[in-house]
Amino acid sequence: MKKLLILSILLSIISCKGQENESKELVKKANTFFMKSNLDEKVKIDSCLILVNKAIEIDDENFGAYYAKNTFLVFKKDIKGLLKNNEKMIQLRPKQPYWKIHRGLYLELSGEKIEAEKYYDQAILDYQNLFLKPNQNNEFNLRMEYLTALEAKGDLKKAEIELKKMSVDFPDNETLKVYKTEYKFKTKKELFEIWEKGTDE
Repeated sequence: MKKLLILSILLSIISCKGQENESKELVKKANTFFMKSNLDEKVKIDSCLILVNKAIEIDDENFGAYYAKNTFLVFKKDIKGLLKNNEKMIQLRPKQPYWKIHRGLYLELSGEKIEAEKYYDQAILDYQNLFLKPNQNNEFNLRMEYLTALEAKGDLKKAEIELKKMSVDFPDNETLKVYKTEYKFKTKKELFEIWEKGTDE
């Protein structure tokens, strides 16, 4: 009886691993198809969404599938779809404030400014709390996310201050050098104009 129970558990684990791999393979296929296909843009994106939706159906905790789906939904400008997908992303990555910033933007694009502000404020507070932990203030990618969060909220003065601090903390970072010389923080109006014009702006 004990051996049967162990065998059953092992088979269950192997089955779950198989499903995870199948789900990841579908996401990989969707991303490759998106990059290499010469089909009409709408057909291509809809095809990719079919693949990632299947990946999610197989493994509804595959964060990579939701991440890919987010990209395809942005190209479709599907705000309702983005909000639904983003809800699951936050659920799967509750300690990553970045996805709350995304939610704030999607809510604001759909006209829900008050609700959007709540998510911006919560995300920025989450970043600030993360920076209180040992070594987190030296994490470059996290600091870049925070910079993006300040820009998304529309707090460009604080973004400029943070950029100056980062220049001191990471003086030799090549990404930051390019960012400082070639990028200009965008106002909320400019960000929304980019959304209206298209994703390749």
